[in-house]
Amino acid sequence: MQAGVRERETSREARLAAAQRALVTAEASAGLRQRLTGVTTLATAEAGAGGPAPSSDVPSELLLPVPAGLEQLLPWGGLRRGSAVQVSGSRSVLLAMAAAAANAPGQDLWCAVVAMPDVGLAAAAEAGLDLFRTVVVPQPGPDAPSVLGALIDGFDVVVLGRCAALTEADRRSAGHRLRTREAVLLSGDVWPGAQAVLEVGERSWLGVGAGEGVLTGREATITGYARGLGQPRRVRIRMGADGGVTPVGPDAHLPVGEGEIHELDLARAG
Repeated sequence: MQAGVRERETSREARLAAAQRALVTAEASAGLRQRLTGVTTLATAEAGAGGPAPSSDVPSELLLPVPAGLEQLLPWGGLRRGSAVQVSGSRSVLLAMAAAAANAPGQDLWCAVVAMPDVGLAAAAEAGLDLFRTVVVPQPGPDAPSVLGALIDGFDVVVLGRCAALTEADRRSAGHRLRTREAVLLSGDVWPGAQAVLEVGERSWLGVGAGEGVLTGREATITGYARGLGQPRRVRIRMGADGGVTPVGPDAHLPVGEGEIHELDLARAG
């Protein structure tokens, strides 16, 4: 265990260098908006390694937090380092999950938002991401495979949008790098081999009456599919104007009936 900790400590500078190379590559390829001040190292988890196979017996140091209520939709109770999770149907939920993970208590984690041209630093900040530890690569361009690989090498949480430049082989390679670097990938697009898939649907807005009122938030239903989760599960959440996500009521976690299981089942979750 101690040897693993020392190895991680000695690799921090290498990971920072990898992140800097990724930013240079992205900037040369398509432009990068960033804000990096006063940071000289990238913090990583300080224990344990292992594959991403879903299991309830996962060391806490390999888990990153998620917004309240969503832990029940994941087989590990959080985001496991080295895994990829697909979040379909809501950019707000995707960014909220990234913010919860990157803001893990006691860890200076970095987040990269890639191939999401409509997400800038303002949107990232509104979601709760710390701009001093967040970079945005709006359009990685034709060099997307190398940009994504370098960001996985250097960042703890990577948020990926729709990116046609990535082939199936590129995604497999990225999955291997995730496991090696113990980073987390949150994909807003289809990601074959994802360890878990969250689908956001059944939305409703709050605060608006018959022609009057002010939007105060919205509610949505999220269904989670994953190996190790057993029956897919469903939770009703509320998203506030500040980007926060909270479960609705004490009995918000509802098992999905057998007749309601979507074609996006465990096979698509890896």
